[in-house]
Amino acid sequence: MIIRQFTSATEVLGKVEECLMEREAENNLPLGLLNRLRKNEQNNVKTDQENQPFLAVGELPDGSVGMIMVQTPPYNLVICGKEECVEDAVHWLVDLNKSFPGFVGCKPLVDKFAQHWEQVTGQKTKVSMQQLIYQLDELEQIPRQKGRLCYATEDDLALVTYWTQLFYEEALETIDKERAEAFVKNEIKNNSIFLWRNEDCTPVSMAKRARETENGVVVSLVYTPDEYKRQGYATTCVSALSDWLLKEGFKFCSLYTDQENPTSNSIYGKIGYKPIAESAEYKFID
Repeated sequence: MIIRQFTSATEVLGKVEECLMEREAENNLPLGLLNRLRKNEQNNVKTDQENQPFLAVGELPDGSVGMIMVQTPPYNLVICGKEECVEDAVHWLVDLNKSFPGFVGCKPLVDKFAQHWEQVTGQKTKVSMQQLIYQLDELEQIPRQKGRLCYATEDDLALVTYWTQLFYEEALETIDKERAEAFVKNEIKNNSIFLWRNEDCTPVSMAKRARETENGVVVSLVYTPDEYKRQGYATTCVSALSDWLLKEGFKFCSLYTDQENPTSNSIYGKIGYKPIAESAEYKFID
């Protein structure tokens, strides 16, 4: 396998999009990232040198795609491809002396990648999260709590920033207030964050539209504060947003859940989401 590094997401998509689209929902992470980077290139959005994306593609002798690697600093390396290409990919990354905080991908590919990484480098890894990838093609009609779904606005900035920090804490990560606020400001500007407001117009749950592919869109950042949990607000919020996105024209919605969280998995199943793949995130052990 010959692996090449690229500077253009547009060029990478030209090589790998057809391959990734064969399992569009399962591959929503690399597809969504590459689509966003391509859009930034088309709009001449500049990125400072430290945050330049890392893009690499491995091609087999027959011209087919063997491995796709994408990283947007400071996040994990996203890997996608064929299991038989893992060894070559690991050796190439080691020779390149490429550093990253961890890696994420669908199982069993990512498990094999972690195992081989340890064998080659001696650097230990650990699973930081086991996830299920869900796909929704048709919404199940379920009772919803009274209220309405609406865009978060700048008036909600402080609240959504705080909820975003709490969401990251629950996901076993941390994000400081400055970074969270910058992220939320941008997403509010893009009309990407939604709130479910109860009958009193009080925000009680939140969700976000995220990565878009040709036919699908990801629902993420689902959060309900403790005082409103177990009242059906998260179910209502995700159901309403999924309905909104399907009516907007997307053929399906996708989302990720913590495999060890029975509550969220039960919620999404009721709405009509069905598990289609397993994903794992690995971190390096110091």
